[in-house]
Amino acid sequence: MTKKKIITGISLILLISVGLFFYLSVKKDLPRNTDKHQEDTLNWVATKIGSLHIKTFKGDSLNNSPNLVFVIHGDAPFNKPGYQYRMAKKISSANKNTIAVGVLRPGYTDVEEQTSNGVKGLTTGDNYTLENIDAIAEAITKLKSIYRPAKTVIVGHSGGSALAADIISLYPGISTTAVLVSCPCNVPNFRKHMKETQNDPLWNEPVESISPLDVADKIAKETQVVLMIGEKDDITPIELSRQYNEKLKSLNRNVKLISIPNEGHEILLSKPVMKAIAEVLR
Repeated sequence: MTKKKIITGISLILLISVGLFFYLSVKKDLPRNTDKHQEDTLNWVATKIGSLHIKTFKGDSLNNSPNLVFVIHGDAPFNKPGYQYRMAKKISSANKNTIAVGVLRPGYTDVEEQTSNGVKGLTTGDNYTLENIDAIAEAITKLKSIYRPAKTVIVGHSGGSALAADIISLYPGISTTAVLVSCPCNVPNFRKHMKETQNDPLWNEPVESISPLDVADKIAKETQVVLMIGEKDDITPIELSRQYNEKLKSLNRNVKLISIPNEGHEILLSKPVMKAIAEVLR
């Protein structure tokens, strides 16, 4: 082995070691937002971990039993999420007798600098935790008690769909339908894929996330699951949705997989997804 190769090897080991040291030091002290907010159930909902920020949009022709839709954004490692609000507004406008709620996940700060309480994590598939699942489910349950909906639909995109899938598993019957868009439903395989894609050792670190595939058998039989995936998705490859689809079919659950040709990962606001949501609200 040449001296150059030895130096290169040592440098690589040092780089990985520094990365792991940074991860472990950060992991011990992940920031937990504890801002205080007044609950109004339109913009803020109180949970056991503190307040979650929401935006509520009410459509036309509301009666005493409206449809209630929740939209949960993805992991957003590089952006402050706001598209869940845009989607909620579109859903409420396009469907009669519908209230749609955009949910800001625990620990996240949105485009308007509002921050939900809780821990965001490192966005490496590490924040689909029981604490976060419970908090969002608590918010959903509270709003259901207020609006008494005829149908409850949870729409999740990317990491938000993993959380949505976990919620319908750990809280059976909480929703009529879950629309899971670009889902990393097999979390270990998703993280392996991202590690190979990004070559980042952080994806190797153990996490406390709950993989939807592992708890699929807990979903209520009356709950409908609609999986939607872009055939060219290179973040959450179509195989992850197929694995979850096959698992639910083997459990005799009500599941449908819709693949969208020539589309990638960012399909939440697309016409096919809007159409699928409209169909389950009819």
